[in-house]
Amino acid sequence: MTLGTPALEQTLGKLLGRAVAARLAADGRPFVIAHFVTHHCPCECASCLWKHNDWRDVPLAELVRFYDQAREQGFVAAAFTGGEPFLRRDLGALAAHVKDKAGMAILCFTTGMYLAERGAEVLPHLDMLSVSIDSADPARHDAIRGVPGLFERAVAGVRAVRRDYPGLHVQLNCCVQKGIGPEIAPLVALAAELDAPISFDVITEARNGDSGGAFTSTDMGLPPDELAAVCRELRARKSAGEPIVNSERYFDYFAAGQAGYACHFPKLAMSVDGRGNVEDCLDLTRPIANIREMPLADIMALPRFRALRADAERCHSCSSPTMVDLSMVWENPALALAPGGLQLGRAPAGDRLVQLRNCN
Repeated sequence: MTLGTPALEQTLGKLLGRAVAARLAADGRPFVIAHFVTHHCPCECASCLWKHNDWRDVPLAELVRFYDQAREQGFVAAAFTGGEPFLRRDLGALAAHVKDKAGMAILCFTTGMYLAERGAEVLPHLDMLSVSIDSADPARHDAIRGVPGLFERAVAGVRAVRRDYPGLHVQLNCCVQKGIGPEIAPLVALAAELDAPISFDVITEARNGDSGGAFTSTDMGLPPDELAAVCRELRARKSAGEPIVNSERYFDYFAAGQAGYACHFPKLAMSVDGRGNVEDCLDLTRPIANIREMPLADIMALPRFRALRADAERCHSCSSPTMVDLSMVWENPALALAPGGLQLGRAPAGDRLVQLRNCN
């Protein structure tokens, strides 16, 4: 398989092996940490469900202790997201510890705003970088994100990463939301120009709160008919060989009317928010525990931590490729290598693997 860089190919192969082993063992031990390292962000995206500038970040020393425990519990990868992870002044130190001391692969999502200033301290420790680009028109992208000049900073950052860190896989990510239709062709062309494939992430419109209510929500989702049309176009472009990361089945899911899926994500990953809460994704008002207050081994033994894996199967509220694709692959591991799956690099037809990501 040729997927991005040789190092990334090795990492993804390891993750796929662990996923298959976890399914066969059925022991309920996730092996990836989906970590909101901060919820602080300079952007003002109308579609965002994750920004909380008033939340206090977990100090570095406590995260170091947590990741040492995670290594002991068999975790092998972390996905850093936010917010904007690069707003943490200690992100380089955290990444270095997670990579070099805890021995985990790291995927990081960013707006690209601080790549020029912070890249040298962070990027050497990453395995994969995803940069958010919502329009190939600089003015349009900056308006969506609410930050003048962000497009130029992000694109310059991608060019620098491609030049200075050839072993680091970098890709673009676009949120599929209101107004996406005219953006598709120019975005795919930009991805080709930058030699960085692009993922299209259908936005989730609400995160689960108490008693079936919304913890956070947005009205930026597309109407079903428009979403289906957009996903049919994206699938056709993917099938034609354009540099689109998503699997064809991901687009098929929305093109067919979003019939629903059984979520298996908690069997693969544990989600930790920027305050240190281990999330109960079915009710974010009631965290399972906090990593600052309880050892990870004890958290993983809690009845609610274990029950979430089964309870989540009734939910399909998330629209991220992380939840949709990984849940389908959990039920049928052969899909991970099926034609039309995820393609991170310029791989021949048939060389595919499922993705792990979160919209930033």
